[in-house]
Amino acid sequence: MTGDASRREFRRVWLFLGLVFLISWGVGGLYLVFPAPLTAAFGPFAYGSAAYLLAACSPTLVAVGLTLAFEGPAGLARLGRRLLQTTPLWAVALAFLALPTIALALSLLAPPFGAWPVRPADVLVATPLILFTTAQILTNSGPLGEELGWRGYALPRLLDRWPPLIAGGALGVIWTIWHIPAFLFSGIVATPLSDLGWYALGTVALSLLMTWLFLRTRGSVLIAGIIPHFVINGLGVVGAWRTRPAEAIALALLAMALFVFWPPDGRKQP
Repeated sequence: MTGDASRREFRRVWLFLGLVFLISWGVGGLYLVFPAPLTAAFGPFAYGSAAYLLAACSPTLVAVGLTLAFEGPAGLARLGRRLLQTTPLWAVALAFLALPTIALALSLLAPPFGAWPVRPADVLVATPLILFTTAQILTNSGPLGEELGWRGYALPRLLDRWPPLIAGGALGVIWTIWHIPAFLFSGIVATPLSDLGWYALGTVALSLLMTWLFLRTRGSVLIAGIIPHFVINGLGVVGAWRTRPAEAIALALLAMALFVFWPPDGRKQP
């Protein structure tokens, strides 16, 4: 990509982020300021409501809209192909198993050092049942509503300008900030606001893991974004993951170990 093209695409990241925050924070902010009239007119801002889905799905909606506006149908087809990159089986396995492995290890190792709220059955039984016998992939807005935006649109443009650790870390910080209004509504984020620092560490660590997978799979949004997001949300539904301090630290150590001992080639993105 030429210098001018790179700068143009980088500017579009900020346009993307501006629109995403305008929609999601705008909708959430209006409900915080005018809860009674908006609830009467449009229903509550609650998990699964129309207002919630508009805010929660804004990353994918904006990514699709900007791609179509600036690049036309061909650009939209390229964005869609990020979902279908050919990937090795080990990457699929890592995307599905990295987070459950951490959760299972903590459930086995943590109890001798104090009470731990996760049982092995929560990881080995309850989580697969939620993920593969229910409509979790559709009813949970995160994977499909966010990942074409974060990993499909923003991440490749950030990687074109910044090294992977900086690009992935910066996107993780942005991702954390974007979630903050959700802490103010009951039933949307299970992590308490008092643990926002640990939530931030876990989110940045997850973003780094996703960035590593993105580069290792030549830009697969399915493997780097949708599957890990799907899995962590499923773990969250059954209470097997809350981004507690131990979970955040373990995920951060895993992400950094992958970058240190199996560094991706930052040039290997489509």
